Amino acid sequence: MLLRAAVPDELIYSECAMSSEVESRRASKRDRRGYSATPSVNPIIIQSLRRRVDRVARRMAIEMARTIPLAEGFGGGSAFGSEVLAACREGVGTMLSLWAESRPPSHAELQQLSRMGGRLASTGVPLDAILRAYRVAALVIWQHVIDAVRIHPEIEAQSVLTAVGPLFDYLDAISVAVSTSYLETRERARREQDRQYDQFFSDVLGGTADLEMVAKAAEGGTVLEFPYRLVVVGADDASAETTIATAWMVVGAHVALYQSSVVALVPAQARIGTLQRLLQVALGADRAPWQMALGPTVATLGDVPAAVRAARDALTVGQILMPDQELYDTARLHPYLAWLHDLEGLREFVEGALGPLLERERTRSLPLRQTLEAVLSHEGLSAAARSLGVHRHTLLYRMERIEDLIGSWNDAEDRLRLELALRGSRLLDALAPLELIKPTARLTAEGRH
Repeated sequence: MLLRAAVPDELIYSECAMSSEVESRRASKRDRRGYSATPSVNPIIIQSLRRRVDRVARRMAIEMARTIPLAEGFGGGSAFGSEVLAACREGVGTMLSLWAESRPPSHAELQQLSRMGGRLASTGVPLDAILRAYRVAALVIWQHVIDAVRIHPEIEAQSVLTAVGPLFDYLDAISVAVSTSYLETRERARREQDRQYDQFFSDVLGGTADLEMVAKAAEGGTVLEFPYRLVVVGADDASAETTIATAWMVVGAHVALYQSSVVALVPAQARIGTLQRLLQVALGADRAPWQMALGPTVATLGDVPAAVRAARDALTVGQILMPDQELYDTARLHPYLAWLHDLEGLREFVEGALGPLLERERTRSLPLRQTLEAVLSHEGLSAAARSLGVHRHTLLYRMERIEDLIGSWNDAEDRLRLELALRGSRLLDALAPLELIKPTARLTAEGRH
């Protein structure tokens, strides 16, 4: 998901929604009363403006152009000026028809008149500037109404006042329609940008992106500047992705939801401690609820897929073998990562080291692995017994049974072999529910997606 500079569209949208509700109530009242229940706008005023439609439209277009600041680089030349002029002419013509028929604008008319809001949404013009331009346009019309009254002294003052209400009701209705069109267009554009961003980074992380795609993304504002450190976060939803992307945006990270985890390309110079603190600030918590794995530093586009696989493997292994840790480093877990790609070999190793013990544990429901892990991870049998919550004699009895099953465990070489086998068995147990019958093929296939 691509994060861009925050624009207060949400606030504007809220105001527009309130305006829409107010306008709806006004329209409901007008529908009940009918415009015919109020005095009609003086026909002389209407005819006077009809004769001056082109002049009024040009003046409106000039004033609107002065009010609307086009984004730098936008082609606001003669073609766009002609488009604005045509929209002004259309707006004035519709207003005169409404005055003549004493009715509110129809939905179809408002849809037609709101096109300019959608057009300007793609130029970067703020919505409040567009609405100011429409208010300026209304003042231009009102000035011509005053001019018509000067030219025709027979027009009664009441006729002038009669034109005020419909004019500003018309402005309200157009403002709501334009705002809605503007915000809908912006939202469609944002969704399309997010889709393109997600697709691009899916290609980058999966290894299907090429330099032409990178150049095209750069034209759209997404620039890759290697080297990056690959970071995988154990989060799997769009809300977490947004939080992480927002927190790390300040360091220039690219963040995407990829294969049920959040993957980030973080500038190599960014410190891991900084990333963690940024997450804490974003979440307002002492620690983030997700575990992270640090992958290798990548210097080129071609290095990315292998780094993604390594970091994802590190996260998987770390969560199984070291669930209490928050951060896993691929470099430190490298020996274990190879196991994921040779589970059959790992099974053979575990079976060779612990086979009889595992069989006895299954048939007798004895906590033999837990006992052996405690003895190997503590200094002295007394400390191991306390950690298990059993008497020392009970522990000695269990260790005798273990030694009968798998042989000596006191030698340093034996201890290392058994420690690795115990970790391997935990890894196999955790991966068993995933039905990794052919782990190497599956992991390779995942890496290609």
